[in-house]
Amino acid sequence: MERQSQRLSVHDLYRVKWLIGAFMALISVGALYNLKTHNWIPASVTVAAITLCVLLPKLYANAPAALWKIFAFSIVPLVSIDIFAKETVPALLNLNTWLILYRSLNHQKRREEMQLVLLCLFLLVMTGMLTASILFGLQLLVFAGLAISFLSIGTILDSKSAGASESIDPSDAWKEHSGWLNLAGSMRYRNVVIGSAMFSVLIGIAGFSFLFIPRVDVENKVNLFNMKGAASQTGFSESVQLGEVTSIKNDTRVALRVDVAGERVVPAMPYWRMLALDAYSNGGFSISPSLKEMLDDEDSTPYRAVRYWKDRWFADAPSRDQTRDRWTFFVEPGVSKFLPIVGSFKQFTYTNLNDVRIAPQMHAFALKETPSKMVSYQLEDVDFSARVPDVPAERMRDLSVRRVTNRVDSDSPEYPKTLLELPADEASRAYLSAVAREITGGAPINALEFATRAANYLSRTHSYSMNITLPPVTDIQDPVVRWLRSDLDGHCEFFASSFILLARAAGFESRVVIGFKGGAWNAFENYYMIRNSDAHAWCEIYDGVGNWIRVDPTPGSELPASPGSTVALESQIGESDSLAYVDSLRMLWYRRIVNFDEQSQKEVAIQLKDFFLAYMQVAEEWAIRAVKQIYDWIVAPWSLAKLFYTSTSLFIAVSILLFQRNLALNYRELLLAPFKRGDPIRRKASKLLAKSEQKRRKRSKGTPEDREAVISELKRLRFGRKETWPNPRLVFKEARRWL
Repeated sequence: MERQSQRLSVHDLYRVKWLIGAFMALISVGALYNLKTHNWIPASVTVAAITLCVLLPKLYANAPAALWKIFAFSIVPLVSIDIFAKETVPALLNLNTWLILYRSLNHQKRREEMQLVLLCLFLLVMTGMLTASILFGLQLLVFAGLAISFLSIGTILDSKSAGASESIDPSDAWKEHSGWLNLAGSMRYRNVVIGSAMFSVLIGIAGFSFLFIPRVDVENKVNLFNMKGAASQTGFSESVQLGEVTSIKNDTRVALRVDVAGERVVPAMPYWRMLALDAYSNGGFSISPSLKEMLDDEDSTPYRAVRYWKDRWFADAPSRDQTRDRWTFFVEPGVSKFLPIVGSFKQFTYTNLNDVRIAPQMHAFALKETPSKMVSYQLEDVDFSARVPDVPAERMRDLSVRRVTNRVDSDSPEYPKTLLELPADEASRAYLSAVAREITGGAPINALEFATRAANYLSRTHSYSMNITLPPVTDIQDPVVRWLRSDLDGHCEFFASSFILLARAAGFESRVVIGFKGGAWNAFENYYMIRNSDAHAWCEIYDGVGNWIRVDPTPGSELPASPGSTVALESQIGESDSLAYVDSLRMLWYRRIVNFDEQSQKEVAIQLKDFFLAYMQVAEEWAIRAVKQIYDWIVAPWSLAKLFYTSTSLFIAVSILLFQRNLALNYRELLLAPFKRGDPIRRKASKLLAKSEQKRRKRSKGTPEDREAVISELKRLRFGRKETWPNPRLVFKEARRWL
């Protein structure tokens, strides 16, 4: 650092420090773009202002001081908007953003430099608590390198200016500015190597700390970081109108990722179930008020699930049963507060079970609010059956579904009567009853047989299409029944809604289910990628003996009577394009960094111990084998060829040693010469002169003339022109003999 500062003036160092501070501010403020639900206006203004000052630094230097004072006073009203809206976290983030803008462009004193570093670090920590983006990891690494450089150059500047760095006039420093490229050309690359080495050491320390320091769940300990999401990304909420599920089909963003471990076969067409809706009204389905009240009740926690699911377990840590298959879900922020699942399971694992709500009648699992960051949970021992167990009647009485006392529509039916709810107008009811009799043939049939016949009926009368135009309103008011009576094409919501109404008209309890169907297999990291375009709606019909049967009436789906097909996990053919590769990097970030908990630490420690033990065993075996081979080679009979090889090897070794003695520099000095600054001969002469000075001080008698001659020759090698140099090898040899 000191040698580099000899080529850079005080004003040059001042401008370099200012530039690094600006980059540091850009990195920290840029982390706000990882928050999908945050207001990006303050961050965009800050990035634009800092970028403009970097591109036009002289314009920034000529800005009047009153401008910065006015901006400092305007920060309070800018942040007050969020405070009055009772948005604590956004107000804190915006306040930090405005302060970074002010301090990044005005840091003269050492304490102001520390303020800038702390403000940027605090903003990065805040965003890290609110997001699980892989970009955050890269931003944190870049920020660490910039922060080290910023503080180091500040120290060099203070040393070079003899402690007067705080009194540097910024206008004088920017007058000499001739462009950032010219300034970069005056710097030496040796400093980059030193900085890279320091950065590598920092990364090593951070990696060691990450692996072995105990985990602390700050997000769940401090409620400040639980920022609410503005809206659901997919539209999966407690009520769905016709077209809402289909409206996101054009969105190709990944909604969730599922990592499968310990499973040999998987469903050929998996259904990722999120929520069942029972109440119907004018083409839309929703959760009935009584079920919604139960879902929001504090007693609907996983700790009470044993009352109605005796064979399931909810925990905050995975089980120790290594024979179970494990499905780990990574749900992107803003998708929904309802958690997707696949089939039934034996254990549900989530870090904070107090945030989970369970609706047993809907077989749904939800968080208190739609999360603003990635959510991870795990299912163990998954059953792919198309049947969902119902809550038995005797346990339903124990749960005692409560009435909503302040309900406006008090005449509306309660659960489970909502499972047979039909359109309000008589014409729609009459038409549904007529079609239901046509399907059943007027004879009593079971639920599975009716589901098969109704699905075939819908496939014969309608085709699938994303573009829908409903027929005009006539005597039939309900939009689903109007579509059913026509021969128009329709999407999955029309098929599912029509099936539900027909089943209810035939006397079968049924409900709509929303979630995702299918998904792509990532061939790089072997996991499911489920996109928003995989959103789907299907049905469940009650079989009367304690199970809900999955029915997908959309054309092209499997019939409910046929068993669900499975495929071997190893035979999955997935996506392997560039987009899949980029997504696999995000999955690696989730697996290795975001989902790295105390159990993962123990596994890493065991793996490291096993690795070192295995390495020591291999090294010991190799050493024993090498010694034995050498011994066997020595005691073996000597042939003429063996004697020739041995003599030749000794001759080559002695020749190399003698050749090195005739060189001015040894082999180590020759190898290191390209990586060190200056002439290697002058550098070695300088070292020998320093040693000779120490030797002279230890001697009580005067120095002989021959030794004075050697010192004189070393000085010529150190300070003289190359044309006047004596033979360096002879001088170094004589100096070593004397020393």
